[in-house]
Amino acid sequence: MRVKNSLLIKVVLALLVIGFGAAAYYVYFALPIGTGYTAKYLCSSVFVTGRGEEETIKEDIRPGNILFGLITSSVDYDEKKVTSRGLGLFHEKTAVYREGLGSTLVIGDDLEREVTGLSPRFTNSAAEAWPRGYFLDTENLPLSVDQDKLEKAIDFAFTEPEGGGLQTRAVAVVYEGSFIAERYAPGIDHMTPLPGWSMAKTVTGLLTGMMVKDGLLEPDQPAPVALWRAEGDPRGAITLNHLLQMTTGLDFKEVYAPFADATTMLYDSRCMADFAADKPLSHVPGEHFYYSSGTTNILMKILMEAAGGELQDIHNYIMDRLFKPLAISTAVVEFDASGCPVGSSYMYASARDWARIGQFMLDQGNVDGRHLLPEGWVEYMVTPTLASRGTYGAQTWLNPDDPEKLLPEDRISKKLPASMYYLSGYNDQNVLVFPEHDLVIVRLGVTHDPGLWDKETFALMVLESIN
Repeated sequence: MRVKNSLLIKVVLALLVIGFGAAAYYVYFALPIGTGYTAKYLCSSVFVTGRGEEETIKEDIRPGNILFGLITSSVDYDEKKVTSRGLGLFHEKTAVYREGLGSTLVIGDDLEREVTGLSPRFTNSAAEAWPRGYFLDTENLPLSVDQDKLEKAIDFAFTEPEGGGLQTRAVAVVYEGSFIAERYAPGIDHMTPLPGWSMAKTVTGLLTGMMVKDGLLEPDQPAPVALWRAEGDPRGAITLNHLLQMTTGLDFKEVYAPFADATTMLYDSRCMADFAADKPLSHVPGEHFYYSSGTTNILMKILMEAAGGELQDIHNYIMDRLFKPLAISTAVVEFDASGCPVGSSYMYASARDWARIGQFMLDQGNVDGRHLLPEGWVEYMVTPTLASRGTYGAQTWLNPDDPEKLLPEDRISKKLPASMYYLSGYNDQNVLVFPEHDLVIVRLGVTHDPGLWDKETFALMVLESIN
């Protein structure tokens, strides 16, 4: 009996040692993603958004993953950089802030800190009315707006459930081209740039349309990607249209976990576009829809090369062709360490400026009588990609009108108009566009629980207030 007990104890101890070793191995090699995420997010929050480091770590970073509690960070306000380490010792990552370019995670060689030749921001006038200026007349709303119902809708967006966690930071509503409501959390105002995460993908789609209009790109031509040019490479069949509609067939996994493609690309790759473009095919291009941040980053590198190939070229194109005509003054598009914008995820802007993007799409790419996009480009962006079962267009999410063809995981609201389309980002960032109602709704926040923010109820309350 003693022998059996002794053997059992040894087996249990061995299993404990193996389990502890496996856990330690996992944590140690997962930390580079955690330190990269923490350094980049904290740097952007402090130097782009203007939030405090302690509140950022407590409210935004640590609730996102248990591993983030193992990471310590230091903020250098003189050098404008953030350094994060796992357990105070391991896998150090540094992100640096550069004026006009936001924060960049340093991977490989040091960054060029002083970048010259950048187009300045647009400056809104305090006296001029929205959208060109800052002035809002929310006291004289259209007669069709029920102000009490609208206020209740805004209250709903900011009401924390028991236990908290909703963390709505900003809400904006534009109806018939007029700004009818906005509200902000403490410490946030109409000039505060907030992260849109994957809402940046739709902006990348708009920029692609501008380059098509300028004659720099052709949607149906093979995508000009150097890694795909070898004779016989099947990836050479991928077109710009495939990239826009997420039907490249590349074997990129949109998984946010240690050792996964999306997190490795964002937090451990010097050139994000090359990381994604290096993936082999898993499907024939055009036949399979798969939502992929890697796909959008490949697309953005194509835009950069079409603009001239240098960081300054694409920065100035975005400023001069999109932000300035739309009177967008707070937006910051951030770059990876290779000097390419992170078109999938890294655009910060105020609620008003995100509303300007939504209004621009609602107006079919027209601003003050100027056609900034090819005719029909917005319609193309909101036309369902066949392989997506109606849920996705070109860098834009849709609200399908045929629920019987959908799977349970498809994004759908049976109660909202089928014509609605929307920008969507991590932590429940939304720009909802309702063409039939001439309405744009913006919600920005940091909601870690995917089921906590009820955008359907909020949108229905706003719709009811204008009917």
